[in-house]
Amino acid sequence: MVGGASPLSNRVDIDRLVKANIQGLSSKAAGPLKDEAAIRLDKGELPYPPSSKVLDAIAAAATSINRYPDVLGGALRLVLAAYTGAAENQIIVTNGSDDLIELVLKTCLQPGDEVLLPIPTFFVYGHLTQVIGGTPVCVQRTKEFGVDLDDLLQAVTPRTKVIFLANPNNPTANSIEREVILDLLNRVECLVVVDECYYELCQLTVADLIDDYPHLIVLRSLSKSFGLAGLRVGYGIANERLIDYLYRAAQLFPVNKLAIAAAVAALADIDTVRSNLQAILQHKTGLERGLQQLGFQVYPSATNFLLVNTEPLGIPSAALVQFLRERNIFVADFGLKPGLSAYCFRTAVGLPRENQVLLDTLAQAISSLS
Repeated sequence: MVGGASPLSNRVDIDRLVKANIQGLSSKAAGPLKDEAAIRLDKGELPYPPSSKVLDAIAAAATSINRYPDVLGGALRLVLAAYTGAAENQIIVTNGSDDLIELVLKTCLQPGDEVLLPIPTFFVYGHLTQVIGGTPVCVQRTKEFGVDLDDLLQAVTPRTKVIFLANPNNPTANSIEREVILDLLNRVECLVVVDECYYELCQLTVADLIDDYPHLIVLRSLSKSFGLAGLRVGYGIANERLIDYLYRAAQLFPVNKLAIAAAVAALADIDTVRSNLQAILQHKTGLERGLQQLGFQVYPSATNFLLVNTEPLGIPSAALVQFLRERNIFVADFGLKPGLSAYCFRTAVGLPRENQVLLDTLAQAISSLS
């Protein structure tokens, strides 16, 4: 304290310094730490660890982490171009696809601009729209979680700058027909973001359309299919002019050196990726059947997760999710999330033992909660 002045803690109003749109967001909580014995099916992660080739690449790169990584994603950008068939200048590398979502919005939105979201969908689109100062505009999906193009187009206004389409959608796991996306691209002039982070599981893409539609950007991720969720590697495919603008707004070093090395190695080891995904799809069939035998409704899935409707059993999903959590099993509760009822949870497909423990514990929950 100088000259008898009161401490700054008594005089500085932090709320006055923070933007109103940020103050209006919900606080984040770390939540309980999950131990190694936990069955973690709540984040849609691949249950298999990285291959030895990926681990070797990380170890080799670790010897030079005193140096900055290459700008613009370095060698990874060239490798992704070869993998996707796009030109190198049509690829942007980011710190996970969430980073790319934020970058798209930061690049395109003025305060008050609108972003269309067919709900239910990935919550990050709406959250980051609010962070940037835009206005999320929600359009309800059909009963089967499809996109009603007429409803979507009716919501378009002169303030609409971006439309997000997750394909397949998260959390509903269903896909959108290519013809619907084509029709939308032909009828709007705003940016259309097609999130294909589950591409390797479903093999559905519109990335081949970027030369014909400069307002299209395709989002991809190495978190799910490649098992690199902990390293945060995402990328986008778009017209080279849009990619240039996105890079102008991006950090100079968007991805760390270890992540770049791991991603390059994972893309070179594509046979391991395909083997893991084939196993997951086989396990998904058994898990889906087991959930249905317990009395749940399971929605069709083009991903490595299942959206489960608990209403046929008359038990709100929150109660089931809490029952599982108390037994160290984690799934994601989507009850009463935008566009959904109080009876929905999402579970990733785990290892066979994990799937069986989930089914056995759900059977106990049904007996206890019914």
